[in-house]
Amino acid sequence: MLQRTRAMRQVPRRSRRLAPAIDRLEGRALLSTAPTTTASIMGQAGANGYYVSPVTIDLTATEPNVTPASLTTMYRVNNGPFTAGNQVVLTEDGTDVVQFFSADASGNVEAPQTLFVKIDTTAPIVTESAQPTTLWPPNHKFSTVTVTGTAIDSVSGINGSRILYSVRDEYGQVQPQGTAVVNADGTYSFNVQLQASRTGQDRDGRQYTIVVRAQNGAGLGATQSTIVTVPHDQGHAGAGGSGSSGGGHRGGKGNPGHGRDQHQGDGHGQGHGNGNGHAKGQGHGNGNGNGNANGQGHGNGNGHGNKHG
Repeated sequence: MLQRTRAMRQVPRRSRRLAPAIDRLEGRALLSTAPTTTASIMGQAGANGYYVSPVTIDLTATEPNVTPASLTTMYRVNNGPFTAGNQVVLTEDGTDVVQFFSADASGNVEAPQTLFVKIDTTAPIVTESAQPTTLWPPNHKFSTVTVTGTAIDSVSGINGSRILYSVRDEYGQVQPQGTAVVNADGTYSFNVQLQASRTGQDRDGRQYTIVVRAQNGAGLGATQSTIVTVPHDQGHAGAGGSGSSGGGHRGGKGNPGHGRDQHQGDGHGQGHGNGNGHAKGQGHGNGNGNGNANGQGHGNGNGHGNKHG
């Protein structure tokens, strides 16, 4: 009897120990299990974990043997108030902290989950200037051109803290390229060697285009360019000069410049001009004019007069 009584008393203890297992087999213990929420992120992926477009997050709660309609999902963004819903839309640049969880009708609540979503939809801002922008004289020598500017991105920063530069030569001959460091304040500076030369037939001058490109941490890029020119000529030549003339004397020497002075006789002039005096016979004057525009002057005249003696 004593042994049977012990056996009878052991049955309830064994039943209590086996109850969770029995409940699981029969599906009853599932009601004490919290839901599980999964997040699906949709957006255009960039570099370094950034999205370069607005982001939509779909939240899906599941629990075995429980219909999804009986589950409630809550979320909040950047420590704001929790809101019931299954979709989160993020549009602003920056890093958003999204927290979410789900609960079932029995009051079982999932531990909150956290997502960090980084968005940068804006390319960096790049500025550029060069000094000098004109190379003169065209003596075929190489000159130093200093390029300065800024490359700034307030969200994801400048990738590698460097900019890329390249030179496009209209003649395809002098085209240096390289990188330059972007300082903490967003400024950069570098030098390039460009040749001060151009062909005589190039009326609008030789152009070097210096291109600067910066890329932000999300992979978005921006370019800026500036032009350095080797002009065909520098400004305009001086005012035309005229040769002085006197009876029985050769025409005077003209001043540098552009112009045309016609008299009779013969003369010499710099620039474009003919100086003429009075003398018997034919006179020919040919000169090279050296004004600011490097021109040639020609003076030709036939002098007519009477010789006395």
